[in-house]
Amino acid sequence: MFRLILRQANWGVLGSIFSFIIGFFVKVYLIDIVGLDEWGKYVAAQTFSSISETLLSLGIPYVIIKFIPSFIEVNNRKAGRLASIFLKYALLIGGLYLVIIYFSSSSINNILYDIDDFSYILFIMCIHVPISMLFGVILSLYRSVLKIKEIVLYGTILSVFIRATLTFIIFCFTDSIVHFIFIEIFTQTFVLFILLYLFNKNEFPIFISANIREVTSNKEMIDYGSKMFYNSVVGFVSAQVLSFIISIKLPMQHVGAYNILLSLTGLTTFLLINLNKVFAPAISKLYNDNNLLELNQLYKKTTFFINILTIPFIISIALFCDEILALYSKEMIQYKNYLFFMLTGGMLSLAAGSSGTFMVMAGLEKANLYIQLIRAIMLMILSLLLIPAFGMKIIVILYVLFMLFTNVSQLVLISINLNITPLSRELIFLFLLTSICMYIAIEQQYIFNMYHYFIVPISLYLIFFTIMFFPIKKLIKDLF
Repeated sequence: MFRLILRQANWGVLGSIFSFIIGFFVKVYLIDIVGLDEWGKYVAAQTFSSISETLLSLGIPYVIIKFIPSFIEVNNRKAGRLASIFLKYALLIGGLYLVIIYFSSSSINNILYDIDDFSYILFIMCIHVPISMLFGVILSLYRSVLKIKEIVLYGTILSVFIRATLTFIIFCFTDSIVHFIFIEIFTQTFVLFILLYLFNKNEFPIFISANIREVTSNKEMIDYGSKMFYNSVVGFVSAQVLSFIISIKLPMQHVGAYNILLSLTGLTTFLLINLNKVFAPAISKLYNDNNLLELNQLYKKTTFFINILTIPFIISIALFCDEILALYSKEMIQYKNYLFFMLTGGMLSLAAGSSGTFMVMAGLEKANLYIQLIRAIMLMILSLLLIPAFGMKIIVILYVLFMLFTNVSQLVLISINLNITPLSRELIFLFLLTSICMYIAIEQQYIFNMYHYFIVPISLYLIFFTIMFFPIKKLIKDLF
């Protein structure tokens, strides 16, 4: 099972690396042209659009991953009918949402944001909502049949390549952030059609007639979908509430800066996210088979594997912090200490591994909902009270504090209910080594030359791999 998961996750990792490298330079190029304020408007509109998509999706992607794999084994036709129902729902509800936003975007801007020339940006960004809902359905279908390669080739590599190419060409002639939104809409729509066509052709038919009662009459599916809807909404709100409140309480420059800090901090989990895409169905299968012993070993192995690959890279980011932030904008240097704090919190969170995925795939959805609900409520209250007085400082403190609260709570509940933990002697020793290296990275004042950007990360990986040689050797044996 470990071998299968990693082989499938390899595609996601390759896609994430490609996406990060190209996306990094696209964002640097774009912010240099449009400025931090305009980028902040884009981020504010994107946050609103993402909230809308999460509310309207009703947890359908989770339902697909949970139920479609079992239907595929016994009844391909039924799996196709269910997929057809979900696709039609996304198209219908997404279309109605666009009509409402068209007539209400000005009012939303006046009530929430009060930003000049923002209503049009908000409406154009919301065109993403029905497209993203359809995207969520088709990506979940691919994950259900463990076809990660197709997601990476088309959903990541092709998408990133088209978006980057169009951005570099079009922004030679314009400096309006609206054109970037149009580029994203075109790219996402084009790739969506390719994925839909290939899945319908190669897996099982999804453009077939179906009766919605196949979903509404299935009590187990509706109950699970309801739980996952609440989980996804509360989880999304708890993750995005800071970004939303910043967009209505602070200048757009801070909104744009916080988005950049989040992007860099997100590198602590980019491998984990790709692992979870494959790990989720495996967790569900092992849990349903009551094979908790293998599930426990798998949790330990995957967590150590993700950490040993991620940590040297994150330490490299801390070392080159000044140079990386200056690429976006000279104004970003003032946020350096905030980035250090967020990176440290992100690495501590990484020790929990796939804790969130475990909760929702191993019968602990309700408990996870309570954790996310507490996080969302507390974040909302504290951010509304403290952000106007303390600004960016309190934002990063709240971000790290509640991220760790979520992970610790999940680990405790997983341990109590399933007697499973990601912690191992190898992982604990790895974090002791990490704490020393991270301290050195934050405190160093060295002026780097160009060749250091290659030598330092390679050296860090060699140091970590040498010190952790025997645990890594054991993992390799499990693979082969």
